[in-house]
Amino acid sequence: MNLRKAISSKSVKFIILVLMATLIASASAAVYYTIIMQPSVTITGATIVFVPGTDYPTGSTLGSNSTWVSLALKAYPNATLTYDQPLNISNTDSASHTFRLRHISITPASGAAVGNFTFINFVVENTAGVAQFSFNYTVSSNTWTTPATTSYYSLPASTQWILFVQTQAAAGATTVTTNLEIAVDVTQ
Repeated sequence: MNLRKAISSKSVKFIILVLMATLIASASAAVYYTIIMQPSVTITGATIVFVPGTDYPTGSTLGSNSTWVSLALKAYPNATLTYDQPLNISNTDSASHTFRLRHISITPASGAAVGNFTFINFVVENTAGVAQFSFNYTVSSNTWTTPATTSYYSLPASTQWILFVQTQAAAGATTVTTNLEIAVDVTQ
């Protein structure tokens, strides 16, 4: 066999190509570096917390660290029930922080039971009682219309803002309970 024919054959060229690819792959895989992160996590109290307001509903529960609350709100058929100050959002820090409201869940979300409600409105007011933003749940065709996540609002240092709430049930409504879960997202 002619040596020139053996070297130029396709199988030899393929073997050489595979060897070169392996060499390149092993060389490039060997080039790397490492960066190291060593976080230290300290448990501290939250700077934005809930504080019961002057109109805190009977039957409500405030968590031991004041970062969660279960408000026992009522709604009356064909009448607007107003809670002027059931809850305050308090900045306990010496610096301002921003926060927003975000819908998590509502049950039931739809069905005949939902048609018993008209609205559940939450309004965040500053210390002077001026509305800063609202977060409103309304009913349309037996389905809750959930509010969009609010923008972030700046809560000044050592300040409490008021959470004002209004509820209303439809005329002739029956005894129904709806459960809301709303997040208060805080920036640090």
